[in-house]
Amino acid sequence: MRIYRTLSRHALVVAFCLPILVMGVYFIGRGVYPFGNSSLLTVDMGQQYIDFYSYFRQTVLGHPGQLFYAFNKDLGGDMYGVFAYYLLSPFNLIVCLFPKSLLDVAIVVITLAKYASASLAMAYYLYRRGWQGLWLPGWGMTYALSGWMLANQLNLMWFDAVICLPLIAAGLDRLSATHRPGLFITWLTISIITNYYMAYMTCLFICGYWGYVLCRDQHSWRSTWQVSWRFAYGSLLAAGTAAMVLLPTLYQLTQSKGTYTVTKVHWRFEYAPIKILGKFFAGAFNFDQMPKGQPNLFVGSLALIGVLLFFFLAKIPWRERLVAGLWTIFLTLSMMVEPLDLLWHGFQFPVWYPYRFSYVVCFWLLVLATRALALLPEGINWWQLALALTAILSAGGYVWLHLKSFSYLTNSQVLTTCLFAFFALVLLSVRSDTRRYTPLVFMFFLIAESASNAVLTLNQLSYVSHSDYHTYTEALRTGVTKVQAKHAGTYRIGKTVLRTKNDAMQVDYLGTDQFNSMFEPNIPKLFGQLGQAAGDGFVAYTNGTEITDAFLDLKYWLDPKPLTKRHTFLPQVSARPDLQRYGKSGQTADFNLYTNPYALGIGFAADQAILKTKLIDGMPVVNQELLLSGLTGTGFQTLFSKEPLADPTLKGAGWSGATVKKTGSAIATVTYTFTATTTDPYYLQIPASFTDSVVSLTQNGHNVPIYDTFRDPLLLNVTPTAPGTKQTLTFTLLKDSADFGQLLLYRLNHAAVSAKLSQLKQSPLDVTQRGDRHLTGTISIEAAQQVLMTTIPNIAGWHVTVDGHVVHPKTALGLFMAIPLTRGQHTIKMQYTPPYLWWGVAITLISIGLRVLWWLLTPTGRHSHRVTKVPANTATPKVPKRD
Repeated sequence: MRIYRTLSRHALVVAFCLPILVMGVYFIGRGVYPFGNSSLLTVDMGQQYIDFYSYFRQTVLGHPGQLFYAFNKDLGGDMYGVFAYYLLSPFNLIVCLFPKSLLDVAIVVITLAKYASASLAMAYYLYRRGWQGLWLPGWGMTYALSGWMLANQLNLMWFDAVICLPLIAAGLDRLSATHRPGLFITWLTISIITNYYMAYMTCLFICGYWGYVLCRDQHSWRSTWQVSWRFAYGSLLAAGTAAMVLLPTLYQLTQSKGTYTVTKVHWRFEYAPIKILGKFFAGAFNFDQMPKGQPNLFVGSLALIGVLLFFFLAKIPWRERLVAGLWTIFLTLSMMVEPLDLLWHGFQFPVWYPYRFSYVVCFWLLVLATRALALLPEGINWWQLALALTAILSAGGYVWLHLKSFSYLTNSQVLTTCLFAFFALVLLSVRSDTRRYTPLVFMFFLIAESASNAVLTLNQLSYVSHSDYHTYTEALRTGVTKVQAKHAGTYRIGKTVLRTKNDAMQVDYLGTDQFNSMFEPNIPKLFGQLGQAAGDGFVAYTNGTEITDAFLDLKYWLDPKPLTKRHTFLPQVSARPDLQRYGKSGQTADFNLYTNPYALGIGFAADQAILKTKLIDGMPVVNQELLLSGLTGTGFQTLFSKEPLADPTLKGAGWSGATVKKTGSAIATVTYTFTATTTDPYYLQIPASFTDSVVSLTQNGHNVPIYDTFRDPLLLNVTPTAPGTKQTLTFTLLKDSADFGQLLLYRLNHAAVSAKLSQLKQSPLDVTQRGDRHLTGTISIEAAQQVLMTTIPNIAGWHVTVDGHVVHPKTALGLFMAIPLTRGQHTIKMQYTPPYLWWGVAITLISIGLRVLWWLLTPTGRHSHRVTKVPANTATPKVPKRD
């Protein structure tokens, strides 16, 4: 009895702790480290975000300038916009409490903290709406473990919006009742700062929610005007207070993600509307739903029954039900009609994780459900029972009979959901809030249903093991540390293995790969032109040549040692037999280290002809020849010679023009042969049509890795170990057909390339100092009409001086910073500041000042006790509190 009273009096504390307990037990049961060898790293959390968390940790613990710029964001780039999208959540500070080798454990703690905070936020909102006691943790759990939250557990940076939403709504309720906007402004500001992208969706939602609040609270026209202008002014103040984040980020969006904005829309349904029905069942999720599926809307059977009853309760004014119904229809159409879907996503189709805004729908459903159920303290009557039972049987029966249309559901899931729904009806039928333990019974019911949904949903995913993540990362860190101990300068490191495209951020070195939603599109464009794997938002330097290695200053290379027991955790993404030509310079337990004698440095003197050099899409060989010609200022010279391939031998397949098609169910192969006559490097150009694992390739029985995603022709290194030996290239079809029309073999003239690179190495940029966002160096220009050619992207925000004089760099190859210089010795200084940062800071300070003045001078501020409250006779009645 005493325990029950204590829990009831501290219901908000219980609401915070319950998700930690439930999900903690689940994670332990799944064997999440340190209770097993599993982790929460899956899909983008394991391939992208974990590396950003490592970068965040480095920034906080010693490199604050990295907030603005990263030299290891591929070849270098702005990080302020990246922080604004991925890393400004205060929960991220948790990673600083863990050693860098246990970041996957820090992710578990952050996840639990955010689940708990979401539950607390919803419980607080309902507390302000009149709910009390153990109802609060029950509803909090329902919100925290909703279908959207579980399906997006890997997208932790979005959770802050879910946490802020109930608090923003509570602020709007307070604004409506007391004309005081402080709570609303505070939490909207926090939401915008922590993740502007999701905050945009929240802002769209609160416009509709505000209309509902005005109707629910039955404001007069005069009162409506008084509170609405405060709502508008408060919204602008929140945006203004967040301007120091918003303004620079909006500019970065125009340079990156914003370039993919859809300009043509089609008024059509994106799927059959009836299919949304399946998303209200427990565990309505699987891996296939991630790239393309329906919105995740599970909020439990009790909530759905409450939503249904909301629209039939005479106790709720018809105008309130009408406004709520119209907003519900709009939200429903938004989840299936293409233009409305685009509106919620900033007019860009999401790449994976569709209907990201559906968290607002989950919240809205709970708002309606709790509004209705608060008016039924003595349970439901017979016609309400019949109405709900009919809806349950209809929905369950339809899904059961059409289960093949709902690939993410099984008979047991449908049955489980229906059983919970029937039990909910029983509880509602016998409900009486005058009984002491009614809240406790309903809390346990809500917990049980939410927990079952969590188990069914999260069991659909597989996760990276702790040992795979930890062992790879530490092996790479050891290799990088070995290189950096040998050479403390500014250079890039290449490797033939890859766990993620953000390895450089994870381990803290300068690399050449990146996966980032805030990625400038001109970098993937250049990489594709040079024969590298690239796409929207990513590049992977997996197929370098002697030319590109030197140009991009890949001074050192890490290549795994021959196959050992430990080698299985090092996923190889490229074959580079030509590394032997560079010369081995060291080793670790897992890697051989090579030093590239042709690396040109991060900057060097080049002919100004490079400023006029234009590369050609789809022609990587020609582009590399154009590149060296432009840098050296010589006429175009053929460096790659086309070599013959013997007529192919087909097995289990046949020709259809240039396309090979399987002729049966057996393994189909296409085999080419060639014989090298020199020790020069050989490259096999494969067409872009081989993307998405169309074929695999072996050379003399040894695997030649092909990166799984690319949109331009790639150059695979097939250099023989010795000339004069017949080389057998065997392609295995992994799909029904493959187009071999653009398959070509090239030999690179090593002597000619070496001579050109030696010429370019004569005047390197000597970097004397490099900070997080600045670089200083000296260079000696020996000839007229030369430029300092760097492989640093030329983006707005760089402030460059030459010998103390401000200069405006040119852009070479559509990407790189190039600075025309006269003969002689020069000192170059570069410093990066995000564009519009200081304008944003100024607007933020002005907005804070205006808010302080508002608080000091208005009756709803410091003198708020003088305000006459709006009558709350139509607000949600308080649920009786029982000891």
